[in-house]
Amino acid sequence: MKCGTQPASTWKSPLAPGKLDFNDMQTGMVKTDLTFDARTSPTNLSLRAAIEALFRQKLLFASVAAAVMCVAIATSVLLPRQYMSEMKFLVQNARGNVVVTPEKTNPQNVASDVTETQVNSELEILRSHDVVDPVADPGWDKIPVSQQTPARVRQHEALLAGFEKKLETEPVRKTNVIDVRYRASDPLQARDLLQRLSQTYLEQHRRMQRPGGASAFFASEAERYQKAWDQASRDLVNFQQRHQLYSLAQRETDLEEKLTKAESELLASEAGLKELDARLEESAQRQRTMATRQTTQNRTGPNLQSVQQLTTLIVELENKRTVLLTNYKPEDRFVRELDQQIASTRAALNEAAVSKPLEVTTDVDPAWQQVRTDFAQGKIGRRAQAARRRAIGVQLVRLKRDLGKMQDLDVQYNNLQEQVKERRENHELYAEKRDQSQIADAMDDRGLMNVVVAQQPTLSYLPAGPRRLTNAVLGMVTALFLGLCAVYLVEAGRNTIATPHELDAASRYPVLATLPNMSLSGVGGPEGAQLEAERALPSMVLSES
Repeated sequence: MKCGTQPASTWKSPLAPGKLDFNDMQTGMVKTDLTFDARTSPTNLSLRAAIEALFRQKLLFASVAAAVMCVAIATSVLLPRQYMSEMKFLVQNARGNVVVTPEKTNPQNVASDVTETQVNSELEILRSHDVVDPVADPGWDKIPVSQQTPARVRQHEALLAGFEKKLETEPVRKTNVIDVRYRASDPLQARDLLQRLSQTYLEQHRRMQRPGGASAFFASEAERYQKAWDQASRDLVNFQQRHQLYSLAQRETDLEEKLTKAESELLASEAGLKELDARLEESAQRQRTMATRQTTQNRTGPNLQSVQQLTTLIVELENKRTVLLTNYKPEDRFVRELDQQIASTRAALNEAAVSKPLEVTTDVDPAWQQVRTDFAQGKIGRRAQAARRRAIGVQLVRLKRDLGKMQDLDVQYNNLQEQVKERRENHELYAEKRDQSQIADAMDDRGLMNVVVAQQPTLSYLPAGPRRLTNAVLGMVTALFLGLCAVYLVEAGRNTIATPHELDAASRYPVLATLPNMSLSGVGGPEGAQLEAERALPSMVLSES
């Protein structure tokens, strides 16, 4: 049961172990020893509980939000206006660098793609002290090191830090373009500083791209080697006239051809000797292993004489057995021995009748005779080949001696020729590098480099900051957020009961009724008396029946 429309006070059943004074309950905020955690209360999960907490702490919320909003508005109004100037650099590989090396330079006519490393390197050069210092502090590079006092160094560092704080450099995504922006209180100042930065950066890039003095160095070296080439040519001509060596190359060529031919014949002769030695050795080996005679006729047939002798012996033994049987029995020892002799003789006869003896006829082996003949002829041929080899060796020694005499002069002649060739190549090399350096100087003077200004510094009179509307919106959002955070922190840390639901949760007993927190002054008549009577009641028991 509810009395009134605003549940500002609470009342519990007298059955509760802890009693609450009715007059205290009229205040609407009852203190209790139980700490109420607003974060775990089910009422905080509802929109009604949040609205009730906001209305209870409306003064705190309004104070925090107003303070934050005032700070945001003051910041937007008091901050000076900032103007931005923007310029862009394009990094490319349209021009190759002149490599200062003693070797010949092979230029590449096809431009390669710009890598991320190149863009990052250009960014680092753009933000280096050699580029930024002359722009942030123009007189710093003119001060000698001995006159750079600590106070002047601190002043320079402060100027440099302020300039770098207002300078923004970043590569444009998926391009070879570097975007440079600078903020200043004056648009003309922002544009002028970016122009000075562009000039300093391009000059620094030009110095780093190619060392200074390269053209003068290559020009002096080309002139020096030109003089050396002329002197070497004159020395070569004087040497030829002094030694009459106009046909030296032809004479050397003839001697070398004869020497080469003699060496080839000598090698062929040595190979022939080795071949003959191998053949002689093989012939001697075959003579030792081959038989001197060979079989010419083989005849096979039975041995008639042996068959006849064995047949006669068998007849004699059988006659002798017949004589013994007249005097002895067949089982007698003499008769058995005679039977064994007859059996062995018959076996020998059968074997002689089956076997066929071989009759061999031999003669001198013709292959052995041919090997012996070849061996003798090989010895004769080896002696002739050895004599030819000795003659070729003598000729070879003579040709080498003649060629050695020519080479004594040829070494000096070749040295002079090499000097002329070397100095001519050096002159051509340095002359080519001189021309390349001069072309590079001309390209530098015309501003043809791998880094070019894609966009000149802009001049804008529209302020880039502060953005008052944006700051006001952000200040309003921040003020609301911080006000709500303050209300939440206060509500989470209070130890009072403000609603029937909190009392129900804290006491673990049901709330039977609530009374509005209202003043009774000025209420008269029967209604005032009735309210006073109800307020004086120590307890009230309500039922829903």
